Amino acid sequence: MPLHSPGRGVHLDPSRRRPIEGEVMMDEATARRLRRIRFRRVAIAAAVISVLPIAVTVYLSPTFRVGDIEVLGTAQVDAAQVEQLASLEGDSMFRLGSDGAEQRIGYLPLVESVTIERRWPNTVRIVVRERQPWGYWQVGERKYVIDSEGIVLGDLPPTEGAPSVKDLTNPLRLVPGDQVDRDAVALTRLLLQRVPEVLAWSPVGFEYTTDKGLALLADVGYRVVIGDSQNIEYKLAVWKKIEESLGRTAMSGHVLDLRFENRPAFQ
Repeated sequence: MPLHSPGRGVHLDPSRRRPIEGEVMMDEATARRLRRIRFRRVAIAAAVISVLPIAVTVYLSPTFRVGDIEVLGTAQVDAAQVEQLASLEGDSMFRLGSDGAEQRIGYLPLVESVTIERRWPNTVRIVVRERQPWGYWQVGERKYVIDSEGIVLGDLPPTEGAPSVKDLTNPLRLVPGDQVDRDAVALTRLLLQRVPEVLAWSPVGFEYTTDKGLALLADVGYRVVIGDSQNIEYKLAVWKKIEESLGRTAMSGHVLDLRFENRPAFQ
């Protein structure tokens, strides 16, 4: 066996190393904390196991199944159709398919919005907000009631003095739920506000054609073709400049075409 010279460390064979066996000693406070953690885990597990059958029983109980459906806010829309589209009868109150029901009801053309509320233990309330009359869209001699987005409504009339747009090109018969030119309706609403502010007078009528868009009749005796709502503030500024330059009296009986913005035409 070889001897090692004095002053040099003894080199041990790594293959002969042995792990130190034993147990980890902890202080009493740590031991108590670990015991409390184990106890809480056991208590929580026991509580879950004991409550689970009760929860399942409640979830499956007919007491908490939809048995009564209330439909509110319908005047033009058929309440029975709303209830049918909701298709919530017998559903669990805990897992109510309200999102899908709201979407299906929202497809009805006369419905603007819908919300579904729970009334425990087994009642569902469907609150419908219908589209409201804003004005008229006239085709020939027939006037159709429309809302502010151009949706054709039923026989619910708008307020007295509501605006009317005369469609000179549409020969079709309209039914509730149809939509007329949405931009023309939005432009009419805007012009009713902005023309009195910019030019200090009010339009007396509106006309629409598919090729020229919207035109309005001035109460000072001339007609203005606006077209669509693009760059409307610029069109109004050009209109005001022309009126100031020519004078209202000189413009009476003529047509001002503002559709091409930088190339207004006066006939």
